[in-house]
Amino acid sequence: MVYLDVLLAINLVMDYLILWTTARLGQLATTGWRLLAGAAVGAVYSLVILFPGGEWKQVLLVKILFSVIMVLVAFYPLNGRRFLQALVYFYLAAFAMGGAMLGAVYLADGEAATPVMGGTLVLVHNIRYTWLLVAVAAAGMLAVFGTGWLKKNFWQQVLRLPVIITFAGRQRALKALVDTGNSLRDPFTQRPVIIVEYSALKGLLPEEIIKHYSSQEEPDLESLIKSLASSPWATRLRLLPYHSLGQSHGMLLGLRPDEVIVITNERMIRIKDVMVGLYRERLSPEGNYRALLHPDLLQISMGL
Repeated sequence: MVYLDVLLAINLVMDYLILWTTARLGQLATTGWRLLAGAAVGAVYSLVILFPGGEWKQVLLVKILFSVIMVLVAFYPLNGRRFLQALVYFYLAAFAMGGAMLGAVYLADGEAATPVMGGTLVLVHNIRYTWLLVAVAAAGMLAVFGTGWLKKNFWQQVLRLPVIITFAGRQRALKALVDTGNSLRDPFTQRPVIIVEYSALKGLLPEEIIKHYSSQEEPDLESLIKSLASSPWATRLRLLPYHSLGQSHGMLLGLRPDEVIVITNERMIRIKDVMVGLYRERLSPEGNYRALLHPDLLQISMGL
């Protein structure tokens, strides 16, 4: 015997928790009513698949389509990058919570439930609403503790890309982290800025820049630019104001490269409308990356 009202209620709560956790992990703007509307889409689907009428309802593409609809209902509008992030967080939350609840069900009574799809259960007997507490606990732990872990581990792996920077025909390859908080642009040309450790590019730079940055004192960027006024590098130089990287107000020396190549999915995307901002300190204490990639460059490399 299938209790449809209980099935609907449980899936509504589960889907709401999944979307709520997705919002927390992805820091996505939404409201309680929009989360409820998105959860209702998933809950209705959990009922639709029980009725006869074709195998199409169990096709993987149909399941993905309903997931996409749930995410859009809860979080629209989203650009391409944020939408993909939201989907990743959605499935991560669904697998974690669905697995936790399914485990609790089988520990309590191995015959009490039959899994139909990820996150959807058809309960047969001995129905216990207390099983939802396991899902609630999983959602809470994932939302509270998962955000920091994802940013430190998962997204650093996913969003760490090889780049090749070229100055005057000479190249340097390094690892760059896509920094979603990096909104720095050249104030004159509006080109996005890649922030790169000075030491990573030292071998490509003119002697005047090396002298200024090798000094123990903070480099005088204005005098540095003046000293290069008659050199071929003069047209490459900019002063870039910024409000992060450990300072409330500061200046970076900006340099226009010949090009930057971003390597993703075995593709090499050549980008010319970009600036490089020299940063004197290390960006990653562990040395996992040596540059911060502007998120717009990721969209370009993904064709978004």
